[in-house]
Amino acid sequence: MPRILNKVAIVTGGADGIGRATCQRFAREGASVVIADINGELGEATEREIVGAGGQALFIETDVAQEQSVEAMVQRAVQRFGRIDFLVNNAAVFVLRGIDATVEEWRRILDVNVVGAALVAKHVVPHIKAAGGGAVVNLGSISSFIAQPEFVTYNATKAAVATMTRCMALDLAPFGIRVNAVCPGTIWTQIVERLTREKGMDRAAADADPGWGGSCMLKRIADPTEVASAILFLVSDDASYVTGAHLMVDGGYTAV
Repeated sequence: MPRILNKVAIVTGGADGIGRATCQRFAREGASVVIADINGELGEATEREIVGAGGQALFIETDVAQEQSVEAMVQRAVQRFGRIDFLVNNAAVFVLRGIDATVEEWRRILDVNVVGAALVAKHVVPHIKAAGGGAVVNLGSISSFIAQPEFVTYNATKAAVATMTRCMALDLAPFGIRVNAVCPGTIWTQIVERLTREKGMDRAAADADPGWGGSCMLKRIADPTEVASAILFLVSDDASYVTGAHLMVDGGYTAV
């Protein structure tokens, strides 16, 4: 039986990468999914793929850094599906800079990765409460917990997401809403594919390279579907006693 049958989920950044894989997996497990993304072309393509496979999906162009855009997205989602049970805060930008980052770069990454996640939760959570409870999954990272060279901006935002997750879990537990974070390592997304290709590596070479897949215990880069499976677990009843947790999906990278 589908694990989240008749549930409704909003996935920010749902048009590509981990977000897209999550939307597809949720739809296969019986949920209706709202693909909230700033990229109209990819968002519409993801909606077509899910609907074409017999699933329920709605793409809504959304800028999570703009509260009016978030409010409009949530209103449309409720109008279409009548309720919201799950939120996956996946939208992020990758401003990878050290201490020389400009004010504009800091504001951009904070507005999307931290404030954006908070704004979406602010407007979605009342509907999860109205549905009788549910779950929120925030996308953290191995970068929430470790130091990486010239990653000051990105790691600071992911550390904030980790603490936000704990605080939200505490505040929302009385309403039957569990809040957890998934913390991926290196995932074969478009940005990783581009960066490794620029270094002359294909997927096999990137898997073996000690700076990429070779840096973790499992000696390979993960597929987005593997993170989607972890997210599905956290929203499902299989994780009914899990909240305030950070599930590492990193091939063992942070364990050594």
